[in-house]
Amino acid sequence: MTPFRLTLKAALCTVFAVLMAAVWTQPANAWTWATRVTVYNGSGLCVQGDSGIDHRRPGSLSGNLAYANTYALTQGCGTGLSRPADWAAARATVSRWNGSAWVVCRTSAWKYGATGQAGGQFPGPYGPEQVYDWGGWQACGPGYYATFASAFVWDGSAWRGGSVYSGYEWASDARAEGSRPPAPPSAPGLRATPPPSHPPVQTGAR
Repeated sequence: MTPFRLTLKAALCTVFAVLMAAVWTQPANAWTWATRVTVYNGSGLCVQGDSGIDHRRPGSLSGNLAYANTYALTQGCGTGLSRPADWAAARATVSRWNGSAWVVCRTSAWKYGATGQAGGQFPGPYGPEQVYDWGGWQACGPGYYATFASAFVWDGSAWRGGSVYSGYEWASDARAEGSRPPAPPSAPGLRATPPPSHPPVQTGAR
């Protein structure tokens, strides 16, 4: 390979690396995410959940989306546990901080599904996933927003799980950027309510 081609290749690789860095760093600034948070760890079952929030920002890879995922794992939170359809549920609740408490802005419907352990190129536990368009700051006004994901798994006799807090983001139009109130506390106490329906109760099952 000639020196000119080597120089051109190096320049193209540098440009590509810079572009990829820009693409991959934008999402880190555009959404807030909590992953694989344990909300229950009991006899024969561990329940974990993901929670995320995003809001549309001009010039960045973003959207007005809330995320909620649920996983069932073996006791001790080891590998994914197989559970049939409708035995796991996820829901995304987007709340706005009013200065003293989190107030529900919008809530998705429940998403039910099966759970298990995937293999192949992308191994790991899987379960129902919720992606919910919450409408952005226009839905409930400028302010701090967070997703409280509900992650529940049916153990044969009761729902087990809880709430996963995504962390907060400030969402507003450009005119309100300079008037942010104090940020909310880092450990809110919002509890999740189990799904209203469940699979048939199995006598003596746990």
